[in-house]
Amino acid sequence: MKKLTAGWLKLPGLQRLFTLFLQEGATLRLVGGSVRDGLLGLPTNDIDLAVDRPPQWVLDILIKNHIKAIPTGFDHGTITAVLDKQPYQITTLRLDIKTFGRKAEVAFTEDWVQDAQRRDFTINALYADKEGNLFDPVGGIEDLEEHQVRFIGNPSQRIKEDYLRILRFFRFSARFGREPYSPEGLESCREFASHLPHLARERITDEFLQILGLPAPLYALEAMRETGVLPYIFHPKVWEDFKTLLSLEEAMELAPDPLLRLASFHPLLSELKSHLRLSKDQTTKLSFLLKEHDPITIDSYKHFAYLWGKEGTLDAAILQTTYRLVSEEISLNDGATFLKHLQTLLNAFPIPVFPLKGRDLLALHIKPGEALGELLKAVENWWISEDFTPDKKACVEHLKSLL
Repeated sequence: MKKLTAGWLKLPGLQRLFTLFLQEGATLRLVGGSVRDGLLGLPTNDIDLAVDRPPQWVLDILIKNHIKAIPTGFDHGTITAVLDKQPYQITTLRLDIKTFGRKAEVAFTEDWVQDAQRRDFTINALYADKEGNLFDPVGGIEDLEEHQVRFIGNPSQRIKEDYLRILRFFRFSARFGREPYSPEGLESCREFASHLPHLARERITDEFLQILGLPAPLYALEAMRETGVLPYIFHPKVWEDFKTLLSLEEAMELAPDPLLRLASFHPLLSELKSHLRLSKDQTTKLSFLLKEHDPITIDSYKHFAYLWGKEGTLDAAILQTTYRLVSEEISLNDGATFLKHLQTLLNAFPIPVFPLKGRDLLALHIKPGEALGELLKAVENWWISEDFTPDKKACVEHLKSLL
């Protein structure tokens, strides 16, 4: 019989929890993503467990045995145990009495099947004990082996419990599934797509960027468009640019960059900001990517690298190359060759340091203020135009000539 054999299963802290709960007469099992990813040989960040005892019992047992316990979601049955700096979320078996989007009124139970049936997808309702023995009440192992992402029970009911499951369906299908996706799942997503605007923009943004960050998101996005899901997030302005960027990434063997993909997918920052809840850093990067820049060439890349950094320069060059591919100015092979060469040059290029500081201007009795900054910038621009070659003495001489 198939077993979970992931190396992290033998973590001393995790095995201590298994032993402790067994000694106290409780059944503790791993559940969800860690089991699924472990079976697929993927790394896991979060180790979640389920137990057939109420949360207060769990909290008391952990405290009694001097294990750090945090009631992270006590009302919904979740206690986080921390051993060897590793957090383990332990959640009491439960069933949903009433659902309110992301939140629910729950009742605790000792029935493992009931706990599984209230989860989203069969591949996320897998359990494993301390030896890696599996408990699979809803057929998740078979679906995992067949690369099928299916809702548990009635797809419409699962979605009505939390409309974010629409986006999760496409994300999990793109990551773990096989084309075509579950017809029942697609139809239910189509049926309830109009409810997506009622979700918090933070939740939509997080899920959508995760989809864009997958190795091969195109089929999922096309399915989202065909089922009417995508327009409830925003209308893509440029579909061909996005597809071309994916081809370019594949040719260059680049890691997925969700923000770079988003920039090619929808070049209007104002609309993106009105539909998605972007962080300050994300907005800054998108704002930079979506600006119209001078062409980045092998002759000019050093200037751009100094001003924007190596990563920013390569990202901007990738987008510029994508646009040139779409307009058929160059071939995919030529575009990928140029970018690979540029990437090599950028990696080998030591970013120069401007030799003048504000204190150097003060030493020349230039008063602090706006003029000082303008002078410093003027000398820096000259230094850049001279290909970063003038030393400090030459920069001071140029400054004096400006005065």
